[in-house]
Amino acid sequence: MNRWVRIGLAILLLAILARVGLAIFTLGLRLVLMLFPLLILIGAGFVIYGIYRHWRRRAALQERAYYEGLDD
Repeated sequence: MNRWVRIGLAILLLAILARVGLAIFTLGLRLVLMLFPLLILIGAGFVIYGIYRHWRRRAALQERAYYEGLDD
């Protein structure tokens, strides 16, 4: 095999690998786009749950501080 055949085979191999890689990347993007509304809902749920836990903890701390003041 001469140098030009090897260069041609290398270019063909790189082109095939690039095509396969881009196909996998495209499938990944389609999967993310398909699941995007679900991901938004999950993220919003975590935010709401975090705010709820923050309010509950703050209320518990205020309630405990109130009762500690009455134990004189």
